[in-house]
Amino acid sequence: MKLELKSSKTFSDKSGNLVPFYKKESLANFNINRFFYIYGNQKYSRANHAHKKCNQILIPISGKIEVEVTNKKKIQKKFLLTKNNNKYVIIPKEHWIKLKFKEKNSVLLTICDFKYLKEEYIQSKEEFFKRK
Repeated sequence: MKLELKSSKTFSDKSGNLVPFYKKESLANFNINRFFYIYGNQKYSRANHAHKKCNQILIPISGKIEVEVTNKKKIQKKFLLTKNNNKYVIIPKEHWIKLKFKEKNSVLLTICDFKYLKEEYIQSKEEFFKRK
């Protein structure tokens, strides 16, 4: 799975907007196992971990969220997700992720292809870079 920012389409009319996601297009080869939304305090970062087996799709629901992703080669990419830019990002397993909520009331939907297991998380950046 490739780390990349993707675009979604928006269909608008006088009653509002609809942003669809199709399994064939956007989520191909992604088996949805769980999903949740998170929001945070602007003063603190969230996540600060990696996953051993879980791939994730991050979709902004409201506000602005900065997503910082680092791979095993210490190459870092930053993405700014907002509900207005129709962008989402797919985070492959074995990538360190850090989130910063840039506006009050920012909300991020996270879709995962692996169930929650505490031992599946890599909580130490030092351990992350040591893993093969």
